[in-house]
Amino acid sequence: MARYELVLSGGSGVDRFQVAPGGIVLGRSPEADVVLTGQSVSRRHARVWLEGDALLVEDLGSRNGITVNGKRVERAALQAGDQLGVGESLFEVLKYMAVAEGRSVISYDQGSTLCDLFVREDTDRFPILYRATQLLGTVFDLDQLLSDILELIFDALPVRRGFVLTLSKVSHEAEVRATRSREGESGGPPLSRTLIDHVVYQRDAILTRDAQDDSRFDVSQSIVGHAIRAAMCAPLCGRQAVVGAVYVDSGDTDTVFSKEDLELLTVLGRVVGVAVENAQLYQENVERERLAALGEAMAGVGHCVKNVLTSLRGGTAFIDQALEKADVSHIEKGWPLLRRALERIDLLVMNMLSFARDQAPQRASMDINALIEEVLAVVRPRAERAGVSLDFVPCEDGAAWADERQIYRVLLNLLTNALDACVQRGGAVMVTSACDEAGCTIEVHDNGVGVPPEILPRLSQAFVSSKGSNGIGLGLACSYRIVRAHGGNISVKTVLDKGSRFTVFLPSDTGLGKADLDEGDGMPFGL
Repeated sequence: MARYELVLSGGSGVDRFQVAPGGIVLGRSPEADVVLTGQSVSRRHARVWLEGDALLVEDLGSRNGITVNGKRVERAALQAGDQLGVGESLFEVLKYMAVAEGRSVISYDQGSTLCDLFVREDTDRFPILYRATQLLGTVFDLDQLLSDILELIFDALPVRRGFVLTLSKVSHEAEVRATRSREGESGGPPLSRTLIDHVVYQRDAILTRDAQDDSRFDVSQSIVGHAIRAAMCAPLCGRQAVVGAVYVDSGDTDTVFSKEDLELLTVLGRVVGVAVENAQLYQENVERERLAALGEAMAGVGHCVKNVLTSLRGGTAFIDQALEKADVSHIEKGWPLLRRALERIDLLVMNMLSFARDQAPQRASMDINALIEEVLAVVRPRAERAGVSLDFVPCEDGAAWADERQIYRVLLNLLTNALDACVQRGGAVMVTSACDEAGCTIEVHDNGVGVPPEILPRLSQAFVSSKGSNGIGLGLACSYRIVRAHGGNISVKTVLDKGSRFTVFLPSDTGLGKADLDEGDGMPFGL
């Protein structure tokens, strides 16, 4: 017959109440088996009893009722791990495990004392503790950390097989996260859910010298099949709560674990529990930062798309008037708005794809002058409409070593930004190229509005723009990423209301790694 106990945690410690075969009564009356205090508790509040292997609870007509896992019930079956609420008291339901011959248990409080003793007195095992403490601030990848934990335990103890479990944030169940075996065995872990629940919820470390004859292992199919003899399980205790458990066994060998082995496993569980807690907190912070960045990206994209939609609506309104009145002059007013909106959508989509896909450049020999001419041909119609002059001073030999498709995107972004800087008042944009054995240098110079000094150090960051509502801040971020992937760099010199000069350096196939610009050539992005 299964045996259960109710565990009540409070300010004075932990109280355990074993459920007798005939049941127990909880209430405020001195005659109750479990006497509770509080105004919301009735004299005979609830009864808990066993029927075969089933544990049941019923309300004895109390004023405020009872709850199971937060839900009010009149009568219900209880399982290990359930929470029973009676008035202000909340009980944890656990299977009862007696300590018999051949078994050892180290309580949570005893484990705390052991940690202090090991640090002060146990010089023989101090090197193992030192290795464990190194995990606290050096390993933040949880999978790597759990693997390191098992490696440490296998070096310290004569175990054949080991498993590390962590508590799920969703189900609060202990889940196997790492395994290790000296023989490289495969198959499911020979674990007892009853044992794991006891270790996790009662925070006791347990040693058994014969799992085949230990009721805490339920003599499950996996235990019998693996012919497990000695086994140990200890909680991984963080600063505030248990974050998991570590289980080891000797398999079917004659290895016998000692009480000293259980003590060492308990102390290691305290140290690595904090390391696991640190890794989990680190991953949670990374996830929060990722979601924050995603939210910022969506806000920036949404704002840009909203502005494009405004242009589209304005253009379509003129087209509607042209169709309604059969007046071509309205088309002449609406088409520039539509064309500009389409250009901005195209640029936005291409920059988003470039930023999302961190592709390595496919370098090949190319003519940088021909590529610049191609990009100028694309932006020239817009420059003419805005009254901005475009000039290009090519070098004699424009041989470059780069990914032509990616550098096209860089030049298009830089020239588009230069035109945006000049479009309000007209102006001029000058492009020059220069190539030598070290690589190619391309300069895009405009006499527009310039870049505000507070934005200049952050130009390489995504969603940073000096254009206000007219920009999303992806073009320069994508350009910087592409050029850096080529081993090159981008720098900028700018003066408010006088213009900016962006300089792109692309190293040759023999000049990779020589991309640092001379001091005074401008401010590299990101400084």
